[in-house]
Formats: sequence, structure tokens, C-alpha cells
Amino acid sequence: MKKIGNIVTKTKKNIFGDIFNVVNSFDDIIMGIPTLIIGIEEAKKHIGGFNILEKHYGDLWWTFKKTESRCEYEEDIIDFYRYAILKEVEKNRYVYIDPIRFKLDSIKKTVKFLKGNEKKYVFLTRNSNFMFIYSEKYSTVFGLSIELCEYFGVNRHKVFKLLRNAQYVHDLSFMSEDIRKVVGSNTHYLPVLYTYFN
Repeated sequence: MKKIGNIVTKTKKNIFGDIFNVVNSFDDIIMGIPTLIIGIEEAKKHIGGFNILEKHYGDLWWTFKKTESRCEYEEDIIDFYRYAILKEVEKNRYVYIDPIRFKLDSIKKTVKFLKGNEKKYVFLTRNSNFMFIYSEKYSTVFGLSIELCEYFGVNRHKVFKLLRNAQYVHDLSFMSEDIRKVVGSNTHYLPVLYTYFN
């Protein structure tokens, strides 16, 4: 399973979820993703030029242990959680497939992509009038209005038949309430986050 961030803590209980690499030693972090160090003494060991008033140094964050300052601990955990998730999903581009403005060449490339064999994660809105198609290969989420396709005479079943090697994201139970708050109305993040839970 892919990880969105590291959390360095001496606590044995993992309350952070599977999308985080929870370790008890800084030596075990995954390089290149945001890291949160829990505990002021641990932070002093690993952050050069440590300043108690600075909570993050780029992708390297720290907070107090719950026993040192419960209020700051809880606020910083939420802030880090949000930061790590948004940093990951915002690495991806969002492209709206607009049949009105796309040139014929762009439409042909889009159809070729939809028919292609690379893995795609597809999320349909509740009324199934809009779909988000995520491609890890291209680090892109494509948005497509099914209603607009039908307006141009393309049956919705034809659109679904075009999609090859697509995994549909129907069940959002993988998303905790915390993740839902981070995502908010940015529905196009859902297929990206789904890849972290499979």
C-alpha cells in the first residue's frame, strides 16, 4: 500500500490510518513524503536549527506529545493530515474533457486514452451524469460530463464501453470522516485517494 506521509512516534497504537507510515524511529521513514515527528525531544534530535515556535520546515513537521500539550498535539495532527493529503492529490493535474472546446485532434487522443490498456480509476457522481477518470501513468484526473456527451448524441453506454481496464470506485467507505473533510467539494480527488487504499 502506498503511503502519503510518515509519522514518527513512540506510541504503539496507530490512530493515524493505513495511508501513513507510522514508525518509532526516524531512520525508518520513507524519503520524499511529508514527515511528522511527535515529541519535542525527538524533534530536537532530527531538525537542524530547531525553533520551538516553528512547527514545520518544508515537509518536515513536529508537534508535542499528547502528554506535553494535548491541544497543540490535536491541532497539529489535523493540520499535518490535511497537508499530507492535499500535497499528494495536488501533484495530479485536472483536465476537463470539453467536447465543445476540444479540437478534433484532442478528442481523438482522449478516445485513444479511454480505450487504452493503462489502469484507470473511475468515480461517478451520485446521479451518474459526471465521471472522474484517474490515470496514475499520466498523474491526471480527467473530468467528463456524461450529460454533455448525450447532448452531442453519444449514448452514455457507449462512453462506458469505451473505457478499458477501468476500476469503478463505488464504495467510499474507505474514506474516514477526516479525509472527507479534507476533500470537501473537490470530488476529483476521490479516485486519486482510492489508490492509497488498495
